[in-house]
Amino acid sequence: MPHVRPRPAAHLRQAIRLAAFGLSLASVPGALLLPAQAMAQGLAAYHVPAGPLGNAITQFGVQAGVTVSFDTAQARNLNSPGLDGSYSVDEGLLRLLAGSGLQAQRQGNGGYVLVPAANGAAMELGPLNIEGSRLDATSEGTQSYAARAVTIGKGVHTLKETPQAVTVMTRKMLDDQNLNTLEQVLDKTPGITVYDSPMGGKYFYSRGFNLDGQYQYDGVPLDVGGNYVQANSFSSDMAFYDRVEILKGAAGMMKGSGSSAGGVNFVRKRGQDKARTSVTLSAGSWDNYRGQVDVGGPLNESGSVRGRAVATLQDRQYFYDNAKRQDQVLYGALDWDMTPDTTVGVGLAYEDVDASPCYHGLPRYADGSDLKLSRSTCLGASWNDLQSQRITGFADLKQRLNDDWTLNFASVYTHNNQNIEYGYAEGAVPVGASTASMGRYAGRFDYDQTDYGFDTYVDGKFRAFGLEHELIVGANASHQKTHDYFALMALSGTQNPFDPSSSFPHPSKDEFLLNPTRGGAVPTDSTTRQFGTYANLRLKLAEPLTLVLGTRVSWYRNESDSYTQRWDYWVRNRSQENGQVTPFAAVLYDLNEQWTAYASYADIFQPQSNLVNAQGQALQPKTGASYELGIKGELFDGGLNTAFNLFRTTEEHRAETDYVGTCKGSGDQYCYTDNGKVRAQGFEAEVSGSPVERLQLLAGYTYTQTKYLSTIEATDPTELTFSSSFIPRHMLKVWGDYQLGGALERWTVGAGVSSQSDNYRRQGDLRIEQAGYTLWSGRVQYRLDEHWSLALNGNNLLDKKYYATIGATGWGNYYGEPRNFMLTLRGDF
Repeated sequence: MPHVRPRPAAHLRQAIRLAAFGLSLASVPGALLLPAQAMAQGLAAYHVPAGPLGNAITQFGVQAGVTVSFDTAQARNLNSPGLDGSYSVDEGLLRLLAGSGLQAQRQGNGGYVLVPAANGAAMELGPLNIEGSRLDATSEGTQSYAARAVTIGKGVHTLKETPQAVTVMTRKMLDDQNLNTLEQVLDKTPGITVYDSPMGGKYFYSRGFNLDGQYQYDGVPLDVGGNYVQANSFSSDMAFYDRVEILKGAAGMMKGSGSSAGGVNFVRKRGQDKARTSVTLSAGSWDNYRGQVDVGGPLNESGSVRGRAVATLQDRQYFYDNAKRQDQVLYGALDWDMTPDTTVGVGLAYEDVDASPCYHGLPRYADGSDLKLSRSTCLGASWNDLQSQRITGFADLKQRLNDDWTLNFASVYTHNNQNIEYGYAEGAVPVGASTASMGRYAGRFDYDQTDYGFDTYVDGKFRAFGLEHELIVGANASHQKTHDYFALMALSGTQNPFDPSSSFPHPSKDEFLLNPTRGGAVPTDSTTRQFGTYANLRLKLAEPLTLVLGTRVSWYRNESDSYTQRWDYWVRNRSQENGQVTPFAAVLYDLNEQWTAYASYADIFQPQSNLVNAQGQALQPKTGASYELGIKGELFDGGLNTAFNLFRTTEEHRAETDYVGTCKGSGDQYCYTDNGKVRAQGFEAEVSGSPVERLQLLAGYTYTQTKYLSTIEATDPTELTFSSSFIPRHMLKVWGDYQLGGALERWTVGAGVSSQSDNYRRQGDLRIEQAGYTLWSGRVQYRLDEHWSLALNGNNLLDKKYYATIGATGWGNYYGEPRNFMLTLRGDF
C-alpha cells in the first residue's frame, strides 16, 4: 500500500487583506534600503536529520510541500544521509536518495514517485547549486524540537555558537503540548518559574530574577510587560508565532536597561513559498474550545509575493467558579522579494480578550497553615470583568549587500487598552475556625499603553590572518507611553471562604473616586524612551578558538507623573542615564565538530531614580554581572542540541524599602536605600531534539541557589524583583513525543513530567510553604489519513492537589490545575 505524504501544492484560496499602518519611530541614522536574499532559482532551506530513509523522505515532503509516494517496503532497512541547506526539490531528493538504489520520478500532478534507479544502480549526483552555508532559524516544517539556529542575540547562529543559555520552544513543541499563551509557554520552559500576581497576570523568574518585561518582537526590544498592569504577562496568543526564544542570564547587550533574568524573543510566522492550509479544532475540560485556521502561500505566479493569514477563536471556563474567557486573534502578513537581494515584510495582528476573571487568590489560617478549600473556590464577585484589545504592527527589510554582508531592519508598533473591574476578598482566617469574615474590596483599572521601536544592524564576515571573522554593528530604540488609572476601595459586608458568595456590591465609577484605599481620580502618565548602539565582534583566534567581544552604549529617559490621593500630593519623577556602557565577552573552544566549550561574562544596569532615599536623593542604577561556564553539543547533524552550564549572577545597589522614615518623593511614601546585594548561582542541563529515531525530546534540569548578601533588616517581604524563596532549588521539566513504527506507525505517544522541590513565602516570622511536587502529562495521537490527525492531551494525570503559587496568610494562594484533557483534530493540506 503506497504511503503518500500530504501538503500538495495548491493555489491560495483566500487573499490576505492587510490594513496599512504607520510607525512613529525615533530618528534612524542613515537611509535603510534593505533585507535578505530572496529565494532564487527555486531554492528553499531544508533540515532533514540523517536516519531511516522513510522518515527522511516523509520530513522532506512536509518541508517541501510536495507529495512523495512510495511503498514502505522500498525504504525498509535503508538509511539516508539527511539534508541541511538550500536546494531545489529535485536536488534535495537526489541527495536524500544517494546510495539507496532509488530515484524520484516526477509525475504530471507535480508530485513524485520513488522507483528503482536505472539498472538498479545507486544514483549519481550531478553538479548542484547549493547555499548550504546560510542558516535558517525558522522552526515551522522541521517537525523537530531542535532549533537549527537562533536570532535573539543578533545575527543567525546555532545554539552551539551562542555562548549563553538559550531554550527555543519550536512550533512543533507549541503544537504538541497545546501551548497557546505566553504563560503556558514559559511554564513549560526549563529553568523558568511562574508566579501568580494577586491583581491578575503572572510574574516570570529565571535564575532567581524577575524577567521584568525583557521582551523582543523579531529582535526589536520593547518595554512591554515592564510596568504592566498585570505583572509581567500580557494577552499574547501564540497562534501567529513561529517560535519563542528564551535567553537565561543577563541580556544587557540586547536592550540596555533590564534585569539579570534574561530575555524572550517572539518570532512571528511569515509568508510561505508553498501553498499550505492548516485547520485545528480543540475541545477540553471545563468547556475549553478552540478553533484555528492558518493559510499561507504565494500570491503571484513567480512566488515573489507571499502571504499568511491566521484566525483563532477560543472560548473557555476554568476549574474555579465564576470565571470564563474568550480570545479572538486575527493575523495577516506579506513578504515581497523586491529584488533577488531585497525582501520587505509587513504584518498586522489583532487580539481581543473578553473575560470574567477571579483575582487575589485564597487565604490561609493566621499561622500560615492550609485551609484545604476546594480547588473550585473563587472568593470574587460575579460582576468581575476584563476587556483587552491589542493591535500589533510589524515592518522589516532585509538586504543582502554581497555574499558576506547583510543589512537588517525591523520595527514594531503595539497598542494595548485594558479595562478591568473586580471584587475580591482579603483576610487571614483564625486558626482552627470553620467560618470566617474576610473583608471585601473592589478594584478598577483603565490602562492604555503604546510601545514602538526599531532595530537595525549590519552583519557580515571578513577574512584576516587566514581565518574568517564576523562583525555586527547596530542600533535600536524604543518608546513607551502609558496612561494608567486605578483605584481600590473597601466594600460593605464580609466573605466567608468556607461558604463563599459571589454577590458583591457593584460600585459605580464615581464611587471608586470618592474614598479609594489606593489610587484615585488622577491617572498616572509615564513615558520611557531608550536608545542604544551596539557592536559584536567574533574573532577566530585559531580554527577551534573564537573570542566574542561586545558592547552597548545606552541612553535612557523616564518621566512619570502621579497623584497620591490618600496623602494628597503629586509625585513627579524624572530619571535619565546617559552613555551607560554594557559590556559582553565570551570565548568558545571547539572540542570537535560536535562539542564546544565556552565561558561568558555579561553586564546589566537598571535605573532606579524614580525612588528616593531619606535625604531626598534619587537612587543610583542597579547593576549586575553574570558569569557562565558551559559546554554545548550539536549531534546527529543538528538533530539534537545539548547544553550544560554553571552560572553565577550578582546584583548590587538594589533598591530596598526603608520603613523607618517617610519620603514624599516616592509614590508609596516610603524611603528607599540602594545598598541591597543579592546572588544567584547554580547549574543547568538541557537536551532538545531527537536522541533516538522517531523520538522528539525537550528535557531540562535546573539547580538554583539564591541569597541576599546585603540587606536592611526591614526588607519588604512582597518585593518581587528577586526571590530567595519563591524559586525552587531543584526543577525538572521533560517532554517527549515518540512515533511508533511498523504496523503502529500511525500512532504517536507523548509523556512529560514537571517536578520541583519545595518553595515558600516569608511573612514576618511565618514561613508559608508548598512541599515539592511532581506532575505527569501525556499525549496520544492517531494519524487518520494523509491530511488529518486526532490527538488527546492530558495534564496532571495523577490529579495532584498543590499550590502553584504561595501567597500571604490573607491572599495570593493559587491552586494548580486539576487533571484535565484536550482533544485536538488537525488537518494539513
